Formats: sequence, structure tokens, C-alpha cells
Amino acid sequence: MKHLFSIVLVMLTLAAKAQQLPQPTDGTDCSNLFFKALLEEDARSLGALLSSDFTVVSFNGQTVSGEQLQQAVAAGEIVINSGILSGTSTKSYGDVAIITGQWNLSARISNNSFQGDLAYIAVCVRAGGTWKVTTVQLTPLRG
Repeated sequence: MKHLFSIVLVMLTLAAKAQQLPQPTDGTDCSNLFFKALLEEDARSLGALLSSDFTVVSFNGQTVSGEQLQQAVAAGEIVINSGILSGTSTKSYGDVAIITGQWNLSARISNNSFQGDLAYIAVCVRAGGTWKVTTVQLTPLRG
């Protein structure tokens, strides 16, 4: 009986760890996890990283809410084939971090293909001890 209890306890612990979402350690980590969730098409992790008032200004100038972004990722409307961040720079102001850089991207968005470099700016805030992405802007770079 003791052995069975130990096995059940271990299984519950492993299941709880498997369901835990990554917690950003700072603004840069929060931004990196945001792009990682997009790359992995992980709507659940993405939702956990977004502030309730999140917006993204996409490279076609449209503003998209966090809920719309999460739904598009979950529905497979946004498919990131590859995405590599470079030139990341962070300016921290207490509980606010402004992260800039470039994202080399190959993606399909609502059946439209995109391949190229984007400049990005992400604003992350720490509220209640947790870092969240509140705003992202993506701008295509002309080669």
C-alpha cells in the first residue's frame, strides 16, 4: 500500500510539472518566450505570457488583440516555419522592459507566405511579480 501511494504521488508530481508553463525571469526572457511560443505554435503558453490588454501591430499595419492572436495560433492560421532572433537589446525601467531586435522569419499567415527580416519592439511589464508581454510591433526590413 505504501509503495502504491508513493507511485501515485510521483505520478501526480510529474503531471503537475508537465503542465506548468515557463515563468519569465525578466523582460528579455519574457520577450524570448513570446517568440518561442509563436515558433512552437503553443497557444497555451502564448496566452499565459500576454497581458490582458495585449496588442500587436503586425507588419501589414493591423492591430491584433491578444485573444485574436491566441485564437489564430490555436486554429493554425499562423504557422511559423522558422524564426531566428538577433540583435536583441533591452532597456529596463524598473517593472518595464523595452526589447528591440530583428526576427528572421519564414511563416504562413492566413494562407499568405512571408519570408524575410522584421524589426521588432516588445514591451514587457512586471505586475504582481509576473512578467507579461503587453505590446509588440513588427516592421518588415527592406533588403
